[in-house]
Amino acid sequence: MKVQSKRIYMEDGCKAGVLTIENGKITAFTPGTDPEAIDFGDQRIIPGIFDTHNHGTCGYSPRVTGHTTEERYADIKGYLKGLASQGVVNVFPTVTPVEAIAAVADVAKSGPQDGATIVGIHSEGPWLNRVGEKGIRTGWPEVSLDTAKAMVEAGQGLLKLVALAPEIPGIDPIIEYFLSQGIILAAAHSDNNYQQATAAYDKGITVATHTGNVMTGLHHRDVGGLGAAILHPNVECEVICDSRHICNEMLTLYFRMKDTDRFMMISDCSDLSGAPVGHYEGLHSDLAVNVTPEGFLLTDTGRLLGSGQPVLYGIGNLVEKVGVPMETVLKMACLNPAKKYGFADRKGTLAVGKDADFVVISDDYKAQFTYAEGRLVYDRAKEGVIFNDERLSRL
Repeated sequence: MKVQSKRIYMEDGCKAGVLTIENGKITAFTPGTDPEAIDFGDQRIIPGIFDTHNHGTCGYSPRVTGHTTEERYADIKGYLKGLASQGVVNVFPTVTPVEAIAAVADVAKSGPQDGATIVGIHSEGPWLNRVGEKGIRTGWPEVSLDTAKAMVEAGQGLLKLVALAPEIPGIDPIIEYFLSQGIILAAAHSDNNYQQATAAYDKGITVATHTGNVMTGLHHRDVGGLGAAILHPNVECEVICDSRHICNEMLTLYFRMKDTDRFMMISDCSDLSGAPVGHYEGLHSDLAVNVTPEGFLLTDTGRLLGSGQPVLYGIGNLVEKVGVPMETVLKMACLNPAKKYGFADRKGTLAVGKDADFVVISDDYKAQFTYAEGRLVYDRAKEGVIFNDERLSRL
């Protein structure tokens, strides 16, 4: 197979030419045109997005529990198709508890899907220290090494990232265990100051979960968990770039304070990403969700309740409104997570010898065609907008 475009974002720059793909790999790039190639004209071809923090999308969730095995698998497969419709080619489904981790691992082990590819699993929790709007602690489950071991076993070698609050009493043996298993740890939902956060990073935690969100912020007398994430030399920072979770001015500060090579764009989407504008009840036991015309998820009081926009939306925001060059943004969305989690030898950029993971996008940053290892896994003209309407019927 051959594809061509006037704007292909190769590893060494944006070029006009032809990609040759054989057995799921890019085997050649040649300037010019080829009458045998699929011609995408002036549409941009970018590397497949790698989202390492995603709870759901398009009405599907990878973390459903309590259903039959067939129902869980159908939801996960629908979720992967929905991701492909948003330009995501490689993903870490973000799931807890153990049952959900096992279901995702089983689907991943079953072979290539008609959608995004599961290349790892991310467990955000269960040990988190979220503090409510009025400073009320919500608590956390029992800190149990047996639970940690069960998570690793359920993951079948795919559990790559675990996020936890490092200040929870008794968590150190859990940290040591996960690190001994080669699992990368992230600091998440933490209520700690700069010194405490820095001490946690010194122990071997090397990722900051959705940097800036659910962590202590910058203050001129203590730069908090956010300052520790920005300043620590061993930390890669996840970042949501939808302009609502982090305002664009703060994003500008981030990228001036820390090299963009140390940021990984994420969506943190929930299964209501892509839902029609409206008011929904039942997603959370005590909170309604409002989907705005811009695609954001808000409570009745206006507080963000999960993410509703994919990484591709964030790419558009950074390029068009923050003024970050496309080449730099694509590193944060594709290459940097591939490097962090050990996939850069075959994923993250468009280059000869790498997997043919790529997305054809329109000028308004919508995925038109998505390819995973050379397989067409989404075609907007034929498949349209993906959404699981059955999900809405449950609300």
